[in-house]
Amino acid sequence: MTIVHAVQNIAALKNSVKKQHEYIASELNDVLESARQTNDGSLDESDFKKITHYYGLAVPAILGNSLGVLRGFGMTKKERLTLTYQGAMTGLFDDFFDKYNLHFDDIKSFLDNPDKKKGSSSAEKLFLTFYKNALEYAAKPVVMVNYLRKVYEAQIESKKQAAPGLTQDEILDITLKKGGLSVLFYRASMIHPFEEGEEEALMQMGGLMQFGNDIFDIYKDRNNHIQTLLTTTKHIAPIRKLFTAQQEKSFSLIKQLDYELKNKKKCLQLIAMSLCARCYVCLDQLENNETTSQNLFAPEQYDREQLVCDMDKTRNKIKTIKYFLKQRI
Repeated sequence: MTIVHAVQNIAALKNSVKKQHEYIASELNDVLESARQTNDGSLDESDFKKITHYYGLAVPAILGNSLGVLRGFGMTKKERLTLTYQGAMTGLFDDFFDKYNLHFDDIKSFLDNPDKKKGSSSAEKLFLTFYKNALEYAAKPVVMVNYLRKVYEAQIESKKQAAPGLTQDEILDITLKKGGLSVLFYRASMIHPFEEGEEEALMQMGGLMQFGNDIFDIYKDRNNHIQTLLTTTKHIAPIRKLFTAQQEKSFSLIKQLDYELKNKKKCLQLIAMSLCARCYVCLDQLENNETTSQNLFAPEQYDREQLVCDMDKTRNKIKTIKYFLKQRI
């Protein structure tokens, strides 16, 4: 990679994020304002932030944009709309398991029979609004629902992370499966058919993305006593090796797909900049903490500043570019 590639990818990502911010403001403003006014207390500010600044933003702006680059043309209006609704419902769906602790059968009934459900809380009603709209505009709604059911099963499996006792291999398997199936759920909203091998490639790429989320979420997971690869390790170095191995595996599978070579390279460059390089910067910060705890990684001993990697800091932005330049794509 060269500095020209870095500048191009930073500009592309900034433009994509800016465009999606504007899109959210125009498409979701009325729905969100209504949800705020009728909120029964089941929604808090973090729920709205996940919609406008996290999942509802990143799913179309980062993932959807990357998949559009991979196939050779950008998102259609319907695809952006569907991906926005899918992203918006994601945090609420997660909360059904982690925050509200709904019965698994009740959650499944939302997925299988959304038209027959009204929701008993503001959170449930907002989820159903987003879900029904996603189904209406999705290119492959049946496929989308099938993947969402698998995400549901992966979420149930991930509940095991709330208690100690899992091996590293078990945690890794849960992590990769949850992330991979989520990406396939989003991919089903797009109009182009799956290429041979694409399902497995995106399964692995989604796993890499979930791995990356866990790297940045270590402070939250530590506080909530969630067993992740990061919260259970005694050293960051082997976690870095696992992440690198997963990156190499997923990138290799993308390269084997029957898309144009230039498009595959552009797609992987976007992922390298938006995900991988940032994760390596965060891993550096986490590993440096070992010097303060007898050369062992001990997240229970660290404060927020030590565990939260602020990517808005200039030095971290510079480090991100340096890691991007090291990539061989």
